[in-house]
Amino acid sequence: MYKWIIVGGGMQGSTIAVQLLQSGKVKPKELLVIDPYPKPMHTWFTLTEKIGMPYLRSPFVHHLDTKPFALKDFAEAHDYTKPFLGRYKRPRLQLFNDHCQQLFEQVNLAGSWHQAMVNKIESNGNNGWVVKTGDNTFNTERVVLAMGVNQHPYYPKWAIKAKEHYPTRVSHLFEDNPLPSTNVCVVGGGLTAAHTTALLCEDADIDTVTLIKRHDFRVHDFDSDPGWLGPKYLTSYHKITSLQERRDTITSARNRGSIPREMFLKLKRLEANGSLRCINNEIQGVCTQSSNPVLHFKNAPAESFTRIYLATGSTKELPGESWLRNVIKDENLQCADCGFPVVTTQLEWKKGLHVAGPLAELEIGPVARNISGARKAAAILCSIS
Repeated sequence: MYKWIIVGGGMQGSTIAVQLLQSGKVKPKELLVIDPYPKPMHTWFTLTEKIGMPYLRSPFVHHLDTKPFALKDFAEAHDYTKPFLGRYKRPRLQLFNDHCQQLFEQVNLAGSWHQAMVNKIESNGNNGWVVKTGDNTFNTERVVLAMGVNQHPYYPKWAIKAKEHYPTRVSHLFEDNPLPSTNVCVVGGGLTAAHTTALLCEDADIDTVTLIKRHDFRVHDFDSDPGWLGPKYLTSYHKITSLQERRDTITSARNRGSIPREMFLKLKRLEANGSLRCINNEIQGVCTQSSNPVLHFKNAPAESFTRIYLATGSTKELPGESWLRNVIKDENLQCADCGFPVVTTQLEWKKGLHVAGPLAELEIGPVARNISGARKAAAILCSIS
């Protein structure tokens, strides 16, 4: 029997696994991480490389290690060109990724890794849990549900229609597809769209890249105010007893569809030199009668594009919803009206069943999905292991 099984080996699950192992309270043979991919943080590594992200948005103290200045120390011990950016010292992606890989090796995370898809979990009636995959059944004292949302890309209605008619011309950036050299448009107003747009503008085979967004650029250093990292805002947040009010607070606190200032300035330069064209309008439909999709806008003439890339985020469904709904019903797990878990301060949904990432946001707050949220969840879980 394992002490801990973590379902999901992305940023959240990997952070928790690393810190549990670093704490010394759990040995590699007592921990199991179950994930569909062969190695930790597959989606993170794949997506950030695909969109050409040079630096993270988060500051240098947000990483997987328990020691707050571990990334800074790692950078000083190796020869990186411009390892940090700006006053918040945002780390270079390669630096961050190399540090992650070193941590995985140090704690022998591969020894706790199992590639599979979880399809059911159930309590065993003896203060433990049974986790089932397609071919195996595992027993554990505690489970952490750390699934992410990137497996559920959001397609607007018009994009669903466009995808059906032009399967090779319309795709979501969360999907495993290459970025071919051609005339393209990117749909979305957030950082993923901005990075992708900047990368495509560097391609000599593309004359002009079009960025379609519903609003002007929203410029914020972070995707929520830094006050949400500590007592400045969390003290009053945790006094809120209404779960609907907590959900509303989370929604209003997030700077959705925003980009940091240096990215804003970069995109404006690309606009100025003619590499980038921005359309601020709402797509209302798509015409599929021609060889390329034709997008119809609310307040602008229709336009045709040979490639459309969606940077429209994820759906609002629960991570792992295809099997988690049955667990909620069978185990009588409490959920808020928004469908997300109601958990204790120890992120416990039911005795021995814990959550992290999006599933923990009603407790952790607006940063739950970020690296800082992963660190918070890991610290909580390490304190009870």
